[in-house]
Amino acid sequence: MSRLPFAVAAFGVYAAASLALLRHINLAVPEPYMDEIFHIPQAQRYCAGLFREWDPKLTTPPGLYLVSLVPAWMLGVSPCSVEMLRTTNWVLGLALFWTMRFLVTRHSQPQATALNSALLTLVLALFPVTFFLNHLYYTDTGSLLFVLLAYALSLQERHALAGLAGFVSLWFRQTNVVWVAFVGFSAALTSIQRKHGIADSNRGLSLVQLLKWLLRFDGHVLSILLLLTPYLAVVGLFAVFLYANQGIVLGDKSHHAAGVHLPQMFYFCSYVVGISAPSIVLSASPLRFVRRLTSRPRRFILEIALCAIMMAIIRRFTIEHPFLLSDNRHYPFYIWKNIYRRHWAVRYAVTPLYTYAAWAMYQCIKLRQSTLWLLALTACTMAVLVPSPLLEFRYFTAPYFFFRLNCSQPSTRSTVLELAWFVVVNALTVWIFLNKPFTWDSEPGRLQRFMW
Repeated sequence: MSRLPFAVAAFGVYAAASLALLRHINLAVPEPYMDEIFHIPQAQRYCAGLFREWDPKLTTPPGLYLVSLVPAWMLGVSPCSVEMLRTTNWVLGLALFWTMRFLVTRHSQPQATALNSALLTLVLALFPVTFFLNHLYYTDTGSLLFVLLAYALSLQERHALAGLAGFVSLWFRQTNVVWVAFVGFSAALTSIQRKHGIADSNRGLSLVQLLKWLLRFDGHVLSILLLLTPYLAVVGLFAVFLYANQGIVLGDKSHHAAGVHLPQMFYFCSYVVGISAPSIVLSASPLRFVRRLTSRPRRFILEIALCAIMMAIIRRFTIEHPFLLSDNRHYPFYIWKNIYRRHWAVRYAVTPLYTYAAWAMYQCIKLRQSTLWLLALTACTMAVLVPSPLLEFRYFTAPYFFFRLNCSQPSTRSTVLELAWFVVVNALTVWIFLNKPFTWDSEPGRLQRFMW
């Protein structure tokens, strides 16, 4: 039976829910909100043809504003309205759905049903942080779309187009260069494994085998270098940008200085397992983790040693960014204030939860990808998250999707539970955003709203 009818039905549900939310947000919040106060005026300058004017407070490239010019020119709208600009992201969100649908289908196991694949696509399309931001004028939707599009094209071995999509993604967020490199590495690794006759990705090459193969430098190595050319070209162009810009951040660099924020990886692991608990926790339960530790004294001792190392990292490398503690409109503010700052010992006491989360993620993906692929994903995730001093869930989105798309496909029951969980989370966060505004003493009469 064709998978398409189920996918079309899932898309209809998604598009209808998304359009309804867009209309509600436009009615309730007609003026630019949060980061929109920077993005929307800049886009309106572009719509008016003022391409030389740039707000120095903006730190990302103008990809989103350039995309918004397409409907503006087609419809003859200038300057662009808030509603029309938000609609740009809504349309990008629709394209993101079909990109996810391809990736889910491509990664589906042979026994996966068409219904389960369609439900999983709907689950990923409703991923709370992404779904929420699809209806505001933020760069996240376009950034994720072109990163995943590059990944999808690479899986089809259309590497020139994948490199082009990766290049476009840099116009939304500079750190996407890391994911362009990862997509290229993943494509090269797949090609090398195919040449070695390795069909099962989880039995992939070891690092030693890979190095030996590269040192031969025969015709096969040259073919891999040719495959990597589009990705290397993008990385090379980005290096030129870094040199010319004297850093990765555009505009205001004062609040975006890079640091060494190693606990970001701990937050990321717990975030992934928490947000996707119905699929991950059911397949890798905490009880199973505890039984595994207590089954052998050596494992228990290793867990204690690992927690001790993590505590040392937390003590030395924890960063409290001023934005995290000064802006009570974001959920991380309350997590940090009410959990991590509740008592000095809390940040150390939760280290066993971090080790469980990392173990659960490994259980989820170990049957689908090789150790070398996992190491590359971990290194790229660190390259994106560790230099950032700010704890913000939006930064976790791209590595979450690379991880989640390569997990073992959950059962239909788990997928339905996760779908219900995402619907509840989305309904709650949207309801709070629309119906629970508040004001600051410093800005009387101006409504503030809670969001991711």
